[in-house]
Amino acid sequence: MNGLWLRGGNWCCSMRKLTAALVLVVAGCSMSADTKVAEEAVARFHTMLDAAQFEAIYAESADELKKAATQEKLIALLEAVHKKLGPMKSSEKQTWNVNYHTSGTFITLAYATIFQGGDAHEQFVYRLQGADAKLAGYHINSDALVLN
Repeated sequence: MNGLWLRGGNWCCSMRKLTAALVLVVAGCSMSADTKVAEEAVARFHTMLDAAQFEAIYAESADELKKAATQEKLIALLEAVHKKLGPMKSSEKQTWNVNYHTSGTFITLAYATIFQGGDAHEQFVYRLQGADAKLAGYHINSDALVLN
């Protein structure tokens, strides 16, 4: 009787491991797709920034960004970035993180970006809403932005 229980226990343990492995595979696929949507949103952000479409960036952003900054403050920041750093020349993703919360899915992407007027480290936070990524946070660190 004890041997049967152990075999059943091993089977149960094996099923738990298999279930955990399947969850990780499915989550990994979801993370990859979610990250791709956010990466495309970063490219769109840079295109809009270069075209001075600051109002549109704000209008398309998530509620979290709108609660953290008024339209005037975000536009002033984006105008300064556009004016002092100029057009983007290249941007390379450095790190990414996906957070699944009961309040939604958030993706954080960090980029090393080269603008015509200098280098910058940018961090984007996107909230996934359906198939869309909405900008929930934008942070930029650049000596050229401060010194120029």
